[in-house]
Amino acid sequence: MASVALDGRPLKIPLRVRLAAWWEGYDPADIYPGDPVQLEFDTGRKRAASGAAAAPTTKVPLWTRERIDVVERLWGPGMHSPGGEDHIQTLVKPFGLNPTMTVLDLGAGLGGAGRVMAKAFGAWVTGLEPWPILAQAGMDRSRAAGTEKKAPIDVFDPKNIALKPQGYNCVFAKEFFFTIADKASLFFAISATLRAGGQLCFTDYAMPDDAKPTPAIDAWMAKEPVEPFPCASQDILDLLAQNGLEVRVAEDITDLHQALILQGWRDLTQALKPGSVAPATVPHLVAEAELWARRGAMLRTGDLRVYRFHALKAADPVSP
Repeated sequence: MASVALDGRPLKIPLRVRLAAWWEGYDPADIYPGDPVQLEFDTGRKRAASGAAAAPTTKVPLWTRERIDVVERLWGPGMHSPGGEDHIQTLVKPFGLNPTMTVLDLGAGLGGAGRVMAKAFGAWVTGLEPWPILAQAGMDRSRAAGTEKKAPIDVFDPKNIALKPQGYNCVFAKEFFFTIADKASLFFAISATLRAGGQLCFTDYAMPDDAKPTPAIDAWMAKEPVEPFPCASQDILDLLAQNGLEVRVAEDITDLHQALILQGWRDLTQALKPGSVAPATVPHLVAEAELWARRGAMLRTGDLRVYRFHALKAADPVSP
């Protein structure tokens, strides 16, 4: 039930309260007692609740400059998903990167992970990203960081993956493969682009063990901004084996992932100040909060998990 002010009018809950409630898993109306005069974080002005304008409801493109601003506030400069530089370094530690090695970063986003690998280890990282606006923004950040040659980012079509045969020592991806429908072709292409003894490390959303989609999974999928194609973790293990990729690590990191999500939202909400969010950015901030609230709810129920996989190329794959 919606909260109401003392005069009976619908209560407008401040943006900061809504964000905090969403990432904690509460209905904002259940935890906000209300006040007829509220501090709005979209404009920084105090306005009476009776005169507060409704939040824009117009649909916006999936990726815009405003959404990029939101995700960088959440996850850190150059990052478009949970986990900052320390997290990236931990994920790629098994690679044993050095300046002689080449890495392919699939679903590179803003290129933050690639720049971490280039700067921290001297590796040569090629980032591929399906969304042109993200690839362009990522390349701009690589130029600004002086890593345009060691960590470039380009656009690719994940539905028609064409990778250089034996082009890389390592392949990295972070919560990207669940958006790929044809995972058999994906892992075949990855195995083919890895050199002898090459390594694959990725994190991804998947259903536990050999589980099938539940009604909750179906409902979540229907609201994702990009159509997801999650499979069971056992299916991933089977596909890796079929493509000559010997699995060394298959680890459930859901608790860590949830902690990274919560930390990002805590940091953002604590940093919000009156006037610090432009009106055009507010719809993107709200949409991002709703997106991560839905994902967080799925992770809490256990219908969806986050896994880390590390595999070595054991043999050349056989064409599917």
